[in-house]
Amino acid sequence: MPPESSTPAYDRERWMRALESMARALGKDGQPVQLCLIGSAACIFAGMDLRVSEGLDIWQPSSDYDLTELKNAAEAAGLSCNPTGILEPDQPYLQIIEPGIVQIGKFKPVPMFKMGRLIVSRPPIENIIASKLTRADAKDIEDIQFLHHHYQPDLPTIKKIISAFPKKKREIAGENLVYLEVFQ
Repeated sequence: MPPESSTPAYDRERWMRALESMARALGKDGQPVQLCLIGSAACIFAGMDLRVSEGLDIWQPSSDYDLTELKNAAEAAGLSCNPTGILEPDQPYLQIIEPGIVQIGKFKPVPMFKMGRLIVSRPPIENIIASKLTRADAKDIEDIQFLHHHYQPDLPTIKKIISAFPKKKREIAGENLVYLEVFQ
């Protein structure tokens, strides 16, 4: 858990329990609730040792949900949904992310798992790595190393994804491609 935060960081097991609680709260009737998770979720759910997060990022363009229903299910599971202010202490959260500051490129979601009406997916690993290269802080580098080792992503595909980013993000990610060369 980052020292500046009092919110507990959840590992894979705790996130799975939270999502199971959300699925139960959603009930059996109604349309599927599709959440496309970006960021640390790929590492957490792939079993990266010691990888934790205070929140799960939901990529809005590739997700499909009723916001009120999602918020109620999240709250029933002890999660905050799309907080905009200071987080409540000890409350993990779901954060809805729209294109802008975060770049991830175009992709077809990759299914991860289904729990009742709750369907959870992620972008292809190449998109996640490209996105993490736009920031490349210490955690991002660890994630990139894990994802590279665990999935053996296609470098030309990552470069193609980066080439479609806005200029500033494209330049930063392009410079950070050196990390992938180190992991070869």
